[in-house]
Amino acid sequence: MVIIVTGTIGIGKTTVCKKVIDMARSDGYSCGGILTFKTPDGGLVIEDIQTGRKEKLASTEAIYEGPATKKYSFSTIGIQFGIRAIEQGSALDILFIDELGQLELRGEGFSNVIDLVSTGKIQNLVAVIRKALLEFFLPSLGSPVIFETTCENRDNLPGKIWASFLHL
Repeated sequence: MVIIVTGTIGIGKTTVCKKVIDMARSDGYSCGGILTFKTPDGGLVIEDIQTGRKEKLASTEAIYEGPATKKYSFSTIGIQFGIRAIEQGSALDILFIDELGQLELRGEGFSNVIDLVSTGKIQNLVAVIRKALLEFFLPSLGSPVIFETTCENRDNLPGKIWASFLHL
């Protein structure tokens, strides 16, 4: 099952994923993959869900040697850290990817997830994709179940997402 958590920037998509992870773990499921968090200076940190280890992923300043978007420069060390977390997490019950974005559309970043899904190597995926980018990813992800995060539903949304897994 492929589930997409979407919504606008800053609406709480990562928080929704964290709560789904907690629900899955409390029911005995193993979870892996990555979560991303903003830092106080506006950069990004990536967390390996399985181990809890963190690594700097991106900065709003051009300080990293990796790929760049209009807003961020990315650390190749952070990207490789995330790729390893994804590869290790793909063998677990549920893989979480927070988030697929501009880099992946260009075949960079964590674009290997798209290949893993299309070849059937990932059975259960929860991917965060910003609402504005959703149309570009849908053709590669089969027939995902899409949950949009809003201010009104973000407290109840994790339970709805988890319930969809339990009905498999």
